[in-house]
Amino acid sequence: MKKEESKIVIPEGHTLKTRRDFLSHGFITALSGFAAPGVLSFLSNRAYGADCAINEIVQGKTPVFILDLAGGANIPGSNVMVGGPGGQTDYLQTYKSLGLPDDMNPKNNNSFINEEFGLKFHSDSAFLRGMLSTTNTTIRSKVDGGIFCSSSSDDTQNNPLNPTYWLYKAGAQGSLANLAGTRDSDSGGRSIVPMSSLNPQERPVSINRPEDALNLVNLGRINDIFNRDQAQRLLRSIERMSKRKLEKFNSLSLSDQIKNLVECGYIKSQDVLNQFSPDAVNAALDSDVQQVFGTLNTGVKRQTATMAKLLLDGYVGVATVSKGGYDYHNKTRSTGENRDFEVGEIIGQIFSLAARKRKNIMVYVLTDGGVAAREDIDNSNDGRGKYTWTGDSGQRSSAFMMIYRDSARPELRTGRRQIGHFKESGGVENSAMVTSNSSVNLAKAIVANYLSLHGEEADLSKIVGDNPFGADLDKYILMNRL
Repeated sequence: MKKEESKIVIPEGHTLKTRRDFLSHGFITALSGFAAPGVLSFLSNRAYGADCAINEIVQGKTPVFILDLAGGANIPGSNVMVGGPGGQTDYLQTYKSLGLPDDMNPKNNNSFINEEFGLKFHSDSAFLRGMLSTTNTTIRSKVDGGIFCSSSSDDTQNNPLNPTYWLYKAGAQGSLANLAGTRDSDSGGRSIVPMSSLNPQERPVSINRPEDALNLVNLGRINDIFNRDQAQRLLRSIERMSKRKLEKFNSLSLSDQIKNLVECGYIKSQDVLNQFSPDAVNAALDSDVQQVFGTLNTGVKRQTATMAKLLLDGYVGVATVSKGGYDYHNKTRSTGENRDFEVGEIIGQIFSLAARKRKNIMVYVLTDGGVAAREDIDNSNDGRGKYTWTGDSGQRSSAFMMIYRDSARPELRTGRRQIGHFKESGGVENSAMVTSNSSVNLAKAIVANYLSLHGEEADLSKIVGDNPFGADLDKYILMNRL
């Protein structure tokens, strides 16, 4: 670029790769609250391939919504079905400690199983009822998932369950920010990240409502660096220099992608500014969001709708929503049922928005510990005749993931939807798998499953630093490539 036009010079043959490179050449300042790349990186995130006939903007891979249930929620048994070594339908003799009376045990009555979402739920699961209330049969037919029987420490933020940085490294990236969360923490949620995954330069942006998302934009990433006039002048300069100068850059540089954009006639200054305007990222102004979520009049709706939109529109790669109140062992069943129904509503709304936007998405639900029941029935309307929750129990913990695939239901790799298993006593068999008693390995298994959605599971060790599953990796993977 000519010095008099921009006062920014890139030495010939030099490729900008790191944040330090961009800082040293004036493309970004050190003042941003997160590591926001400069205009060249911004444009490359929206770049086409070499073929001008390609009609889809290249963005990050499948976005990931992480739901962090703080306090130790019930996931296995009363919600997602779990069983012995044979999988979800290798039913236990009793699920009493997991909250189900014997007359609700699917071993005794198979009508207590629901398979509409592929992954098997107890038919009276509050998660399930919430999902059914916010989806239709077509959406349900395009979903599948799996449960990871894995113990974790009770009601503490020190469970390294959140693989957000590894997911970003695996390709879950956004055009405005790679990671976002509802808490101002390294994970964006309550549970921590594995320490070996932490990348301070990619710390999640804190977002809790549509207005927070506007701080990412103000006319797009370019306005984190330039005002409107400067941005337009810079883009015009790139257009003018494309045929004379861009061929000088390395074929792997961002500039080659920009050259293709310019020569294909796609990128125009106003196109970029409009696409990344404050209105464009505002969930409250999105007609699809309005159809799915209605008025964003509660904190949960605002958080979920904002994060889901940013993910599905490609602005963010991984988003963590932390939801409190899941230490509901207050000697009732009704409190937990109501909390769990809200989880189901959230998951269903995410899938419904994905369906409207014709995008794939992965949802990962985790919790810190678990909960145990005793044989006292809550016969209130919300208690539904189930056992009451009475105390923390990390041995009754689990995590699960679900994938919405817009073209058709994801294909199972081996027919397995359960990783690890439970003992007849109702606790996790800690020796079953390397994920059964290791939160770090569970996080790595989630990353392996994410990579498998793109046919890249062989790259696991490059992303997380090792492969704790060795030759048994396939035993931990649920789905084939999307």
